[in-house]
Amino acid sequence: MTDAVLSVEGLRKYFWERDSIVDRLLGNDPVAVRAVDGLTFDVRRGETLGLVGESGCGKSTTGETVLGLQEPTEGRVEFEGRNVYDLSGEALNEFHREAQIVFQDPFSSLDPRKTIGKSVQQPLDVHDVGSKADREARVRDLLERVGLSGAQYDRYPHEFSGGQRQRVAIARALALEPEFVVLDEPTSALDVSVQAQILNLLNDLQDELNLTYLLISHDLSVIRHICDRVAVMYLGEIVEIGETADLFESPRHPYTEALLESVPRASLAEQDRSVDILSGDVPSPRNPPSGCRFRTRCPEVIPPDGMAIDQAAYREVMDLRRVLETRSLSVTKVWDRAGYETPPDRIDDDAVEAFVEAAFERFFDHSVPTAQRSSIEDALAAVARDEWESASLHDAFESVCERDNPELDSSGHRVACHLECR
Repeated sequence: MTDAVLSVEGLRKYFWERDSIVDRLLGNDPVAVRAVDGLTFDVRRGETLGLVGESGCGKSTTGETVLGLQEPTEGRVEFEGRNVYDLSGEALNEFHREAQIVFQDPFSSLDPRKTIGKSVQQPLDVHDVGSKADREARVRDLLERVGLSGAQYDRYPHEFSGGQRQRVAIARALALEPEFVVLDEPTSALDVSVQAQILNLLNDLQDELNLTYLLISHDLSVIRHICDRVAVMYLGEIVEIGETADLFESPRHPYTEALLESVPRASLAEQDRSVDILSGDVPSPRNPPSGCRFRTRCPEVIPPDGMAIDQAAYREVMDLRRVLETRSLSVTKVWDRAGYETPPDRIDDDAVEAFVEAAFERFFDHSVPTAQRSSIEDALAAVARDEWESASLHDAFESVCERDNPELDSSGHRVACHLECR
């Protein structure tokens, strides 16, 4: 990407569990929590790139890792053409001057024992910028610039409101005149009216100082208000990235559509609007799904080639598949539904048939085509006979969504979804 201030390629950040000395002595294998898993994107000079997604998807870890606050597991981050992770000495100090961060909670990110003036001045002291008098003068000017008063230099963080503390944090981030700033949920802890003030301040400062932002947020209204482009994250991966107007008006990934659909609307015309919520829970980053990570909740999973089946019915098949593969089916409850108090001592054909019908009533609200029903009946019959090894539906119902992980295409509005290739 030409004129990119920041270029991220194949960035991964794993946190390891069961990796202590005791675990090694006991022979326990370490478990990776895949917080960030293969991100590639650019932040263009002078723009605001929004990074949006549900809580826990890896947004904040991404922001900290690109700045070197977290050590990456793998990947490359270039700032102005220099690999951030290869920098040392004066080159590293220069990067720290040019790239700053505003944290989510302004109270916890400020030292309560220091006046706000000393907190804002600290970066200038660390990098030995100017004389002591010059530093104090610059801090007072910065406080004025972010909407506070230079006379508040000697006041402490607890004497300010949340919005004022966030202005202090912004002033501190700007102290070294950076080129690039990561904004990690800068308004999430603030009242709505104060949020608007902070966002307008950030916009004004960007225009005035020619700043480049990476804005991390789960609030889509904030993203739409301030961002030029948006990258949508799900479970450690980017699933869609594009211009803000295009993404909000014509989302192409089912997850992006679901996020936008969940935004409350103020229009009276939509007061009776029914929101289709996503099914299931967010999978664990310790053991993410194969293929497309959104497939376990996606309303548009692609059936196998040539299979004519309703999406709702196919989703129910996939749910049953997961239950059979994990052997989490409550066999006793199915037998009870079939009219047996316990699994019968002698499981004849009539008992198996009753078990299969009871299981269908339990798992399916939609009609399954005859061609597929027979495979499901065979698997359930195997469960009834306690032959779990023969109860697999994998081969008959495997989707390309679980087999292959879609990659972001090379177009301007990029999306990682197999539906785009059909």
